[in-house]
Amino acid sequence: MPFVRCFQIWGSKQMHITCTQCGADVLAENINIDRMIAKCNSCHAVFRFDDQLEAAQKPPVRPSLDVPMPKGLEVLPTGSRLEIIRTWFSLKIIFFTLFTVFWDGFMVVWFSIAISQRQWMMAAFGTIHGTVGLGLLYYVLAGYLNRTIITVNRSLFTIKHTPIPWPGNKLLNPKDITQLYCKEQMHRNKNSTSYTYEVHGILKNSEHVKLISGLDNSEQALYIEQEIERFLEIDDQPVRGEISR
Repeated sequence: MPFVRCFQIWGSKQMHITCTQCGADVLAENINIDRMIAKCNSCHAVFRFDDQLEAAQKPPVRPSLDVPMPKGLEVLPTGSRLEIIRTWFSLKIIFFTLFTVFWDGFMVVWFSIAISQRQWMMAAFGTIHGTVGLGLLYYVLAGYLNRTIITVNRSLFTIKHTPIPWPGNKLLNPKDITQLYCKEQMHRNKNSTSYTYEVHGILKNSEHVKLISGLDNSEQALYIEQEIERFLEIDDQPVRGEISR
């Protein structure tokens, strides 16, 4: 069988079939592609090579580049499970604290004047701004108190934001996760541009699931991806649009 036919089937790089008995390379004329059978010209063993073809067609595994544990993350040694804890506090919470004090203080004065002078239209007008102030206060409290706890074992994958309730809790079967990857999100306003980072998962049914969002830096996202993939023994494969290590 001509070697050029082997080249066309297996792609742009040459593939070598090796004997399962003695490990010698098999000549092209001793390979039957239609039947997936080869004969070793050294020890004359006849064997199937479809497993070697399947292995050659798999995408290459990216080399593992260790991401050191960044600030704001903690990994607890728990034996048969992986537990990663992320604290929410960062320097931006201090900025939001000052802004919230100013905003809510202004609204307290606003409502005090409106109620004392029975200016009900003025009070009603301030309701939307007051609601924004409550939302800011809730966010700031969560920034000081909350933690994200990621727990992974062989039968359960959970993500929980606590103690202040926050959307984004997850409960998954780790056996359904085939790959993890990280993404960068850009946030623009009139005066500046900021970035946050997310960890996503790909399930067996090809569904993409956002696992964690709002991370302050890419190192946190990449470290979480790295540790979960290691624990679940998932080979890191390239995903379009991801942050590379």
